[in-house]
Amino acid sequence: MPSPAAFVIPFWSDGRPHRLRYLREALDSVAAQTDPDVLAIVVDDGSDSERDLAELTGWAERDDRLLLVRAADNRGPGRCRNLGVAAARRAGAELICFLDSDDLAHPARVATARAMLAADPEADVVYSGFTVIGDDGAPVPKERLISGIRIIMDDIDRRPLEGHDCWIPIAVERDNLTIPSALSARTTLAAAVPFPEHCRFFEDTHTWLRYSAHGAKILFAPGTPSRYRVPDDTKGSESRLRAGGIEAFNRLRVEVTAPGLAEAVRLAVRRGVIDEARGLAVRTRYLLNVAAMLRLEGSHETADDLVRQARELSPADYAAYRGRYEVDA
Repeated sequence: MPSPAAFVIPFWSDGRPHRLRYLREALDSVAAQTDPDVLAIVVDDGSDSERDLAELTGWAERDDRLLLVRAADNRGPGRCRNLGVAAARRAGAELICFLDSDDLAHPARVATARAMLAADPEADVVYSGFTVIGDDGAPVPKERLISGIRIIMDDIDRRPLEGHDCWIPIAVERDNLTIPSALSARTTLAAAVPFPEHCRFFEDTHTWLRYSAHGAKILFAPGTPSRYRVPDDTKGSESRLRAGGIEAFNRLRVEVTAPGLAEAVRLAVRRGVIDEARGLAVRTRYLLNVAAMLRLEGSHETADDLVRQARELSPADYAAYRGRYEVDA
């Protein structure tokens, strides 16, 4: 019997009706996989609603392909995913498919990832693009979305990154590789390079940078887009709401991802991929890259601060690369 692919799904509920409804839809998308050897691991992040937990427990008791893991307290999606990866390893899963509880997996996601990884034993990660849906599951027009989401979608459509050391172009050219719900990884990699557990936002970018710098080969799977849910009353994800709005969300971006990039640089230097000087240039360009993206979202104060940080981090690299990024107000 083939090793199961494990969908790792962080979940939290305050009792509002849409929480379980969205999760049920996510689980239905797992059950609809064309590859039947799948397991859903839902990791409850200290939900406030005992009623919803009781119902979720009942689902797991009636479905031997659904495993419920309960975190001791609420610490965010990174810790949940790490707990889910650990549970997947115990269950013998060799492939991890990350999926947020309000998103939907493409039916061929597992079959495609398995085939691509089997064809390329050196590869560790398979990712796809995504479409955006609203509360009712209907597609959301791209013009309604904030620039950050549009940038990721456009980058994937134009030139999806593949191969080794994608962390460098992610840092200096991109917003992100993709969303968590569109990325699958070998369990060995996911266990070796865990998500940061100290942050609730941007933990995905932090992790993708380190996956790649760790030496992971990344593959792109066209034609299997996940569906990424954006609340109807916003232009961005629910994460932006929980962070306190777009401005607060953008301030957190560098606070979380810059340490992930610094760790990626250390990993790459250790592997002999780059030297310290190039690592400093990558970190400087990263600050300018994010500043330019935040200008597009209107976060001018945060963008100004990032430009200042880039100038102070490496005056020489700042002078060499500043002209490549639209960082002026």
